[in-house]
Amino acid sequence: MKKNVLILVFLGVLVLLPNLVLADCAGLGNFTSFSVARSNTVTLYWFNKPFVKFDVQGSIEPTSKLQLVKSYVCDGDDVLVDGFKVTILNVTSSISSSND
Repeated sequence: MKKNVLILVFLGVLVLLPNLVLADCAGLGNFTSFSVARSNTVTLYWFNKPFVKFDVQGSIEPTSKLQLVKSYVCDGDDVLVDGFKVTILNVTSSISSSND
């Protein structure tokens, strides 16, 4: 019986693992500035180093006010652009976790 449960748990992990690995998430709490490309791609900077890039559903201007709803976001979460909620898409971390 234990062997059957372990097999089921293992198969369940195999089914769920790709979804966990493919979920794009990033911590955005430390950004000091941002830039906009193609009116919907945002790059966040920590001082002069880019560290996160994401797309938004809709458009954003370089002069827009960007506010975080929460500091750690994943695809499908929201960010405030000029006071309006927009959906974050395709979050990618632009730098490695190593200290250069």
